[in-house]
Amino acid sequence: MIPQLSDTGERIRTAAVLLFARQGYAATSIRDLGRAVGMTNAGIYHHVASKEALLADLMRVAQQGLIEATRRLLAPCARPADRLALLISSLTAVHALSPMTTRVMDGELRSLTPGSAAHDEIIALRDAYEAHWKQALADGVAEGTFRVADQKLTRLALMSMCTGTSEWYRPDGDSTLEQVCAEFVAIGLAAVRAPAQAVVTADLSLLPDFPWEPPHERYDPRPDEARRPHVR
Repeated sequence: MIPQLSDTGERIRTAAVLLFARQGYAATSIRDLGRAVGMTNAGIYHHVASKEALLADLMRVAQQGLIEATRRLLAPCARPADRLALLISSLTAVHALSPMTTRVMDGELRSLTPGSAAHDEIIALRDAYEAHWKQALADGVAEGTFRVADQKLTRLALMSMCTGTSEWYRPDGDSTLEQVCAEFVAIGLAAVRAPAQAVVTADLSLLPDFPWEPPHERYDPRPDEARRPHVR
C-alpha cells in the first residue's frame, strides 16, 4: 500500500521505487504505477515524461544526494584512514536507511538506454562518487598507511560489503546500525592493513534523506519520541 502523501509526484516516486526494487524496472509498467497510486495512465504521464525518465530522475537525485553528503563528511578529514572509515560507514548506513532507493540506484543502470544522456550522466555521477574511494585508498598506499595488493579489487570488495546492508539489515536485528557501521569500519581497515588507531564513523544525521523511500521500508535512526508518524 502506497501512503497517501500530499504531493502527487512524491507518491508516484514512492510507488516507482517500491515496484522497481521489488519486481524490477523491466517488469513494472505504467499501469502498475497507476494502480499503486490510484491514477490512470494519463494521470501518471501528466507528472512524468516516461517510465525511463522517472527512473533516471530517481537515480540522478539519489546519486547527487550521496555525493553531496560524502563531500560534507570528508571535508574536515585529512587522514586516509579517517576518510576510508567515513566512506565505509556512510555507504553502509545509506543502504540500511533507504534499502529500496539504493537497490534501484545500484541495480537499474542497465535499464537506461545505452548512450543516452541520462545513462551517461548517471555513469558520470557514479564515477564522481567512487573517486572519493579511489583517492582515499591511493593516498593511504602512497603514505604507507595502507598495504593493498590491488586497489581496485579492494575498493570493489569494500563497497560491496557496504551496499549489501540494503538486502539484510533490519532495525530489530541483533545489532544496531551504529554497531554494524563500526564493525564494517574495523573490517575495512583490517583489509587494508591499516595500523590500529582511533577513527571516526559517519554522523547519520548528515546522510541524504530520500523522501520517496517507502515509509514502511525506512529505518529511522532517531530516538522513538523524535520520530515522525508515518502516514499510510
